[in-house]
Amino acid sequence: MVRKLTGATLVLLVAGLAFGGEGKDAKEMTGTVKSVSGGTFTVTDSASKDWTFAIDSKETLVVTKGGSHKMDQLKADGKPAVLSEFLSEKQLVAVKYYEKDGKNIAKKVQVKQP
Repeated sequence: MVRKLTGATLVLLVAGLAFGGEGKDAKEMTGTVKSVSGGTFTVTDSASKDWTFAIDSKETLVVTKGGSHKMDQLKADGKPAVLSEFLSEKQLVAVKYYEKDGKNIAKKVQVKQP
């Protein structure tokens, strides 16, 4: 089940769906979320390098445990869903991304469970 977040820059992919269309230019990295702000987030990798990613409202997918329930609750409350509702500091994530106009654009963000 795919749900678009209303008023936000994020599309949520709930468990069980395959991720396709990565393209040959897709890159991957894993790290810990350092910060989340508006339509961007920063991840620190194992070499302590910070990577900043932008979100594309038509392409970015976030996979997280309980994401569909959280989305349903926000919708029921009439609240817009924003990136910070699904992604927070200190979470371990795997990010599939591509570069466009000098920016890293997140295609898929998989939140890893501890």
